[in-house]
Amino acid sequence: MSRVGRWASRARTLTWLCVVLAVPLSAAAADSPERAPLAFSPTRAVLVLMTGSQASQALSEHRPPKVDAGSAQEGELLKECANGEAQRSQSSRFFLLAMAGQAWHILFHPLAVSVHDELLKYSRVSGATASGDYYRAADSAGTAAPLNNRISCVRFTRYAGDSGEEVALDFVASVRLDPEHDAIRLRPLRLFIGQADAKSATGRYAVAVSVRAEAVWRDEYAGHQGTIFEQTVATEAVDLKPGAFLKYYPTDAASGTRVPIVPISFGTDRSQDFGPAQFGVNVAELGTPPATLELLSEMLPDPNEKLSQLVIAAALAGAGVH
Repeated sequence: MSRVGRWASRARTLTWLCVVLAVPLSAAAADSPERAPLAFSPTRAVLVLMTGSQASQALSEHRPPKVDAGSAQEGELLKECANGEAQRSQSSRFFLLAMAGQAWHILFHPLAVSVHDELLKYSRVSGATASGDYYRAADSAGTAAPLNNRISCVRFTRYAGDSGEEVALDFVASVRLDPEHDAIRLRPLRLFIGQADAKSATGRYAVAVSVRAEAVWRDEYAGHQGTIFEQTVATEAVDLKPGAFLKYYPTDAASGTRVPIVPISFGTDRSQDFGPAQFGVNVAELGTPPATLELLSEMLPDPNEKLSQLVIAAALAGAGVH
C-alpha cells in the first residue's frame, strides 16, 4: 500500500471513531447545557520475570479474584513456573558457587597455564615455502607453445640437532602435469621421519602433510592473486619407538590427486620460463600426551577462556559442597 493510501485509511478510521464517540456525547448534551469532557482512567502495567524459586510468591501477590489457589489447574501452573526448584531463596548458594569459582580460577590458574603450555609441546606444525616459474620455456617464441612443467617435485626437509644439519623429517611430492596437460597430478613420493618435532609419551605420532600453490597472474583486463590448490597428500600413523620411519608411495599414473594448473598470464611469451608460483608444504605432528596430562587439561580451567560453570558445579559436588 502506498503512503497516500495508508494515510487515507487512517483518516477513515479516525472519522469512524469520532462518529462512535459522538453518539453518547450528543445524548448527554440534550440533558445538560454543558458538555462533559471525555476522560480515560489512568492505567498501570507491570511485567514480572519469575525465577523458579520465586514462583510461589510471585503468583500469590495480587491474585485475580476468580483464581482458586488450591485448584488443580493453579497447582499445575505453579509446578510449571517453579521448574522443579525448591521455593526458597537461593542467593546464598549462588554466592557460594560464585566465590568458589573465583577461588578455583585464581588458585589453579598458574597450574592451568603450565599444563596448557606443556600440552602444546605434543603438537607441532612446521612449514616452508619456495617460489619459481612452474612452466618450461618452449623451443619457439609465441603464446601458443604447449605447456610443459619445469618444476617436477617439491621436497620439504626439517633439520634437527645442534648443528642444524641432521635430517629429522624429509618429504618429497610430485607436482608434474598429468598426461593431458590440463591439470597437475599431485602425489606423495616419499616420507622419512627420523626425529619428531613434537613430544610423545609412547613414541607414536599422527602425521599429516599438505601441499599448496599460490600465484599471481593477469587476464586481458585485470590482475589476480590467490591460492591455486591446497591439498592434504599424506596422513600416517607413525611409531618412532623402534626407530626411524620410511615410506614410499605409488608412482603409477592413476595415483595421486588432480589439482588445477598454475594460471598463465595473458600475452605471456613462452620462449622463456613462465608461470611464477609459490609452493608450500606444511607438516603437522601430533604426539601422544601422558594420560595424567590429558586428565589435568580437562579438569583445570582453560587459561584462554572463561571458566565453565558446569565444571565448577561438578567440582563442588565432588567436594561435597551444596
